[in-house]
Amino acid sequence: MAKGAPAGDMTYGVARGVAEEEQGYPSRPYAWAVVAILVTTAVLSYTDRQVLSLLVDPIRRDLGISDVQVSLLLGSAFALIYGVAGIPFGWLADRVSRRNLIFAGILIWGMGTLGCGYAGSFAELFAARVVVGLGESALAPAAISLISDYFPPSRRGLAVGSFLSGIAIGQGAAILIGGVALHLVQAGAFAVTPLGGLASWRLVMILIGAPALVWSLALLLVREPARHASVAAPGSPSGAGISAILLGPVVPMYLVVAAASLVDNAVGAWAPTLLIRSFHLNSAYVGLALGMRLVIGFGGGVLAGGWLSDRAGRGGRWRNKLLVCLGVSLLILPASWMIDGARESLVMFAVPVYFLLSGAFTACGFSAILDLVPGER
Repeated sequence: MAKGAPAGDMTYGVARGVAEEEQGYPSRPYAWAVVAILVTTAVLSYTDRQVLSLLVDPIRRDLGISDVQVSLLLGSAFALIYGVAGIPFGWLADRVSRRNLIFAGILIWGMGTLGCGYAGSFAELFAARVVVGLGESALAPAAISLISDYFPPSRRGLAVGSFLSGIAIGQGAAILIGGVALHLVQAGAFAVTPLGGLASWRLVMILIGAPALVWSLALLLVREPARHASVAAPGSPSGAGISAILLGPVVPMYLVVAAASLVDNAVGAWAPTLLIRSFHLNSAYVGLALGMRLVIGFGGGVLAGGWLSDRAGRGGRWRNKLLVCLGVSLLILPASWMIDGARESLVMFAVPVYFLLSGAFTACGFSAILDLVPGER
């Protein structure tokens, strides 16, 4: 802008730049409506995935399994297939209808969750968890790819953060909804129904899994947007070649975000059992108390991270997003130490604080990766 240019010209130039950037993208109201559908889908996804963490001891007693086997159910049965299948699903997300990919994933993980409720042995429950992991592995790559084609780069961080908040909210919602369901079961709310004879943990799995099958119909309202090639950020690998990506910063960033997710899953899986066993608390109480804190903490952290990434990364300055990640990660350390505290109140405070910070880290990290990875037409 030339020195002495009228303020009106400057305002017009900014508005024109924004309008030009948003050309070719769906209208903003519709784009945010799609994000709302994806957020709800993410909540259901993480609820189906994580509710098992509140039901550890009832499952152990009913099936006669050990903590090691429970760890396999919470971790390996889900995580291995989730991590491996995510790669081909990411490849498919660049080539087929992402809406249809998510639709199929919901049906698969919903059936897997129902299968968990009817599993009669460790092997059957393990197999059902594998099915849940397979279905859910389609959601994140397809949803984030959709969002990247619904929003221009300058607005993408908050949109991605909003989607990730659904996953974050699901972490707490799984425990919260599980706690509500356990309260209802203990109060005999289902005693006169055909499900009344089922063990409490089985009933919870069925009540969590069934809504996913119904919700899958909402995905039919989502239109597949036109694909946009990514505009390289300053300092990012030039060209769309795989070698440029592998030799650039994308792989280290991906590995760091993946490692953070690994720790998140471990903390989320065992935090309810830690509170129940260490402080002799009722499972339903832990579900309500911890679940509400996690919904607010984790969900708020991811939204804050998306907001910060949009502001830190203005003008293609993706490295600023990494500085935000670094600052947040330093704050996570003391929160992690407090999780092993000797008082219930300290642990109840530390777990949601940990997830608040981790949510901000994840949102910024994902947004930076999207800035660098080229899209497919």
